[in-house]
Amino acid sequence: MRELCVRTAEDGAILSVPNAINAITTYVLLEQEAWFEKEVAFVRRCIRPGMTAIDIGANLGVYSIPMARQAGLTGAVYAYEPTSETRTFLNRSAVLNGCANLHIIPAAVSNQEGEAHLVFGTSSELNALGASGSGERVRLTTLDHEDATRQWSSPDFIKIDAEGEEQRILQGGSRFFARHSPLVMFEIQAGTTVNHHLRHDFSTMGYSLYRLLAGEPVLVPDSPDAPNDGFELNLFAAKADRAAKLAAAGLLAEKVPTWQPDAAARREALQLIGRHPFGASLMAVHADGASLDPQFRDGLAAYNVWRTAERPLDVRCAALNFAFSTLQGICRTHPSLPRLSTLARVAREAGQRLVCVNTLAQLFDRLSKGDVQVQEPFWPACSRFDAIDPGEDKGAWFVCSACEGFERARSFSSIFAASKLDLKSLCTNPFASAEMERRWILQLALAGKLPKVPARLRVPAADHVNADIWSAGGVPNTAGNA
Repeated sequence: MRELCVRTAEDGAILSVPNAINAITTYVLLEQEAWFEKEVAFVRRCIRPGMTAIDIGANLGVYSIPMARQAGLTGAVYAYEPTSETRTFLNRSAVLNGCANLHIIPAAVSNQEGEAHLVFGTSSELNALGASGSGERVRLTTLDHEDATRQWSSPDFIKIDAEGEEQRILQGGSRFFARHSPLVMFEIQAGTTVNHHLRHDFSTMGYSLYRLLAGEPVLVPDSPDAPNDGFELNLFAAKADRAAKLAAAGLLAEKVPTWQPDAAARREALQLIGRHPFGASLMAVHADGASLDPQFRDGLAAYNVWRTAERPLDVRCAALNFAFSTLQGICRTHPSLPRLSTLARVAREAGQRLVCVNTLAQLFDRLSKGDVQVQEPFWPACSRFDAIDPGEDKGAWFVCSACEGFERARSFSSIFAASKLDLKSLCTNPFASAEMERRWILQLALAGKLPKVPARLRVPAADHVNADIWSAGGVPNTAGNA
């Protein structure tokens, strides 16, 4: 299959992917210029030069390539990818990024050595071991065998994403997990199926569980009995020594205490809003926030503490929890537009994405009925709008923030669920991002409508780093320039 070389916006990595609009990774990278999982940013921050990382279920390298770039030539990444065609793209990406430290192993990891049948999914991300169906024979190995063969000294990180094979991987790695103390990232949800057994398995192995916040790439404790947010695909596990190292690096909060705003926090509730371009006019009206509903002010005060990097991480995380519960409570009884916008923002950052989506649906419904009353300070639903001065067009700015927040939160990608918004109309909003335009055109392309590429997508920009592909007609199922 022909390749397409797509650049990611965050770190400039180049990924070789299939030149097909229905290939999930291809579509997502063209749409978002990043992989849709929040964990990529954390892993990129977590991996340091000289570290050793293991990627089980590497696929097209959305984790392997960033990890290899971060680990450098003094480190190493071992990527297990059984599918021959997928490995061809992964090998190509390793060359494009100069990743001589990336070791690509043609095998699937399970609880035994030998061979097995790998069934092809509709896209390579969905390939899985199975008894029948179109596929290929692949080699099987175990973590214990690989550990003994490769003599790993002390792996720092391991990602396990093997489409239902996770528990067998643990069984085949009992000595590995007893001997080593890596940070483990594992898939907890595939489709609509949540594998609660994995939480229990790691706990019995002496690992504590953590989940990743979305507002900042840091880990917070997760309970084996906690309900799983519908959008939480991955969890993390770590022994005490690894958790302590991550906590010392500011990447993990070992405990999250209870928190209440004091007088100082309430006085500073609007400080951060006032320092952003969108907030100057709000501060001119509300000053110190004394005129606000006390409960809403407390929610804003808590979010302000969460966003203050100088505070201890555990205090910040506790304040975020307080902000979420407080704003959720007030929005149940008095859901003004500013409060809904702020709750959506806080819920997303607290890892409560389902609440975020439901809140944005409520906000969008009110906006579509002509309700544009914004008379309190707030945070925009979409963080991109923090740095955008609305000028005299505050209504369009607020609507665009809510719509973009809803579009991005409602699904991991529009390849999985078509947009509920009129993206063509949204793209006429002066505050709309290039991503909204990409989503509009890609959905038309996926439907086989051969759309022309708009002028905006032919010009490079900070939020559009693959303009060369779009302008050259390289996006599958598009029909030249508009």
